[in-house]
Amino acid sequence: MSNIFRALRHRNFRLFFFGQALSLTGMWLQMVGQSWLMYRLTDQALAVALVALAQQGPGLFVGPVAGALADRHSRQRILILAQAAVIVPSLGLGWLAFADTIVPWQIFVLALASGLARAFEIPTRQAFVPQLVEREDIPNAVALNSVIFNAARLVGPAVGGILIATVGEAWCFFANAILLFPVLAALAAIHVAPHGGVGVRGRGSLMGEIAAAIRYVRGEPIVWSLLGGMAVASVAGMPYTVLLPSFAAEILDRGPEAFGVLTAAAGIGAILSALALAARRHARGLDAWLVVSGLIFAVGLAGLSRTTSLDLAVVALAVVGAGFMTLMAATNTLLQLRVPDALRGRVMSFHTALFLGLFPFGGLAAGALADRIGVAPVIFSGSVVVGIGMLSLGSVLLRHRCAWEEPSETFEAQPETSRAPDTSSSDSAS
Repeated sequence: MSNIFRALRHRNFRLFFFGQALSLTGMWLQMVGQSWLMYRLTDQALAVALVALAQQGPGLFVGPVAGALADRHSRQRILILAQAAVIVPSLGLGWLAFADTIVPWQIFVLALASGLARAFEIPTRQAFVPQLVEREDIPNAVALNSVIFNAARLVGPAVGGILIATVGEAWCFFANAILLFPVLAALAAIHVAPHGGVGVRGRGSLMGEIAAAIRYVRGEPIVWSLLGGMAVASVAGMPYTVLLPSFAAEILDRGPEAFGVLTAAAGIGAILSALALAARRHARGLDAWLVVSGLIFAVGLAGLSRTTSLDLAVVALAVVGAGFMTLMAATNTLLQLRVPDALRGRVMSFHTALFLGLFPFGGLAAGALADRIGVAPVIFSGSVVVGIGMLSLGSVLLRHRCAWEEPSETFEAQPETSRAPDTSSSDSAS
């Protein structure tokens, strides 16, 4: 257990960890509230997909700019501003829903405002993690971030389903706004260097720096294959989350409580696999875990598409959650170890753009198809595409495996002159 949670010995990471636990729980509360409210008002899977597009689509376009800013300016300050900006649309959604005057276009617009703020927050958060721990603890810190992401994915939808069924969707939005205030306090209490990049502040235009990062990715087969694998999983596999309200209502003939249980089931599987990943002491063999987990993700989706039982759907979604979480966390870890700190914000923004940014477009297509041919065939088709994509990714990683079997030994750490000495690793410094 001490090995699983070893990154928490760093005071900065402890503050970040518990703050993000609250932030992500609130995010899931809002996403569940938005999805169910839109489905209740429209009775259309396509409308739910449009909300997901508004919430996460901005990451595809804004994410690279956010990553460049994270390499030039204080990642801590960007996170504080982005989290504060999420409070406003959350309160707006809550007020309109509480007054029972909300209409679908308002949900879309306020979800878009929240999505723009999150587009700056997510890649910056990922790039911020290596500033909070020592290099040898980066894999563990990434895995623990996956634990809290999926714990929030478990708690948020479960609580959201209860709130929706008892007091209404508005309280999902109010709760998100309230949870963000201690998050801001935790971020403000972290002590790090003023900016995260290695001497890149003010070096050139943002577009020029984004172009430089693109050239770096194109020249690194490992990096672009990892990013490509996440893109396939995002476009073809992850739209199942957009279809869950329709799956619960049409396939299982259940209500919001079942929707919360289904989403939480994926979170349970994800948490268990994240803990297993956190227990690893090194990154050797993580590429194999990545490919196998992607195939498990595809198998779970195929099983979900073939069931009409709530119990079997819960099992299938636990498998889906376990497979996808390991795929996502392994990709994140290998990128963090491979990419120099001066490029980390931009490359992680590409990761965010391809994962969260492309997902809503896949969800939009999936929602439109589900309204025409049904939910189950769309989920099954996605599982086939994911399986093919993971096999292709595995072939690329296998060809280049000799270059990075043990990243912490193969790759020399970049000089981190902008990073403050971590004098907060011990409890006495806390």
